[in-house]
Amino acid sequence: MRFALLFLFAFTLSLPARAEDPKPQHAIALHGSPKYPADFKHLDYVNPDAPKGGTLKNSALGTFDSLNPFLVKGIPAAGLLPLGTGMIYESLMNNSDDEPFSMYGIIAESIKVSPDRDWVEFKLRPEAKWADGVDITADDVVWSFDTLTTKGQPLYKIYWGDVKGANTIDKKTVRFDFKVKGNAELPMIMAQMPILPKHFWTDGKHDFEKTSLDAPLGSGPYKVGKIVPGSSIEYVRNENWWGKDLPYFKGMYESRNPSVQWW
Repeated sequence: MRFALLFLFAFTLSLPARAEDPKPQHAIALHGSPKYPADFKHLDYVNPDAPKGGTLKNSALGTFDSLNPFLVKGIPAAGLLPLGTGMIYESLMNNSDDEPFSMYGIIAESIKVSPDRDWVEFKLRPEAKWADGVDITADDVVWSFDTLTTKGQPLYKIYWGDVKGANTIDKKTVRFDFKVKGNAELPMIMAQMPILPKHFWTDGKHDFEKTSLDAPLGSGPYKVGKIVPGSSIEYVRNENWWGKDLPYFKGMYESRNPSVQWW
């Protein structure tokens, strides 16, 4: 009996301590805590009652022959390449402009970061949809990461070089595992990744690796409108944009009969 008790005691001591499961957060900050709480109504620097209407015209140098901004091939039209969340494409999270480096959920409803910062997990919003009404899923996120790092511009493979891989946890949850520990910025870097529609690019009609002037499918507030190849492009408001009621976007992208044009 004494031998059995001693053996049980030693075995108990040898069990590894269980790491505390991180809690999901609506936002993440590189320094300190996010400024805006989970129930914030709008960003402080945005007028929630911004005037509506009109057309915004912009100028751009050069020309274009492609509507795929993620390839080395071709010259993409102005306004396509997102910096975080853009007009056509959106990211999992986006930064606010009145903080050093904090990010708030866009496509992602919440973020979880491991205590060792060797993985990050995103829970996608149930209401997040592509412009054609199809749900945005974890498969889209994994496909975006795999495609951009293998077929996209080399900068993606370099920028995300410390990421071991992306995996789906369930239909609306995705996890990125890292090759390193303790990198506080890496979870935020992955949150900035533009998310692409897997079903659009794998439907047999579109080839991600070829330049094209076919209108791309996105999840953002605008869709591609009239195109004059090499000369001008118009972005037209998506009236069915899923994100119009998010507090982050309150006061943005709300013009009536709007368009944004680059000449």
